[in-house]
Amino acid sequence: MSTPTVLAYNLSPERAARIRGLCAVWKLRFHAVPPEAFGEPVGALAGVLAPTGAPAPEAPFAEEMLVLCHLREQALQGFLHGFRRAAIPPVALKAVLTPTNAAWTAQALHDELRREHEAMQRQR
Repeated sequence: MSTPTVLAYNLSPERAARIRGLCAVWKLRFHAVPPEAFGEPVGALAGVLAPTGAPAPEAPFAEEMLVLCHLREQALQGFLHGFRRAAIPPVALKAVLTPTNAAWTAQALHDELRREHEAMQRQR
């Protein structure tokens, strides 16, 4: 199994530090993805695909996003519960790495998560 990793997009330094600390508790690698890497497939950043060298999008998204990669169920649940216990405000856009979304760029994953989030908000 690959290294359990949290890919973090567009976190402020303070939020990144708090989430990095939570990752340390659960022995997860924390990777703050720089905007210049937003053109790479998510799976390349997670270590399951080869990097493509794709350029960054001209107008990358600005919202926070987390991608949870290679976490076993206990670590996944513990990490998510850790947000509440540590009083870390939630990140609205979160995904678990899958064989399907591993080939997507950060922008494509963001757009899909945004659509899903908006659909859930409408249902409430």
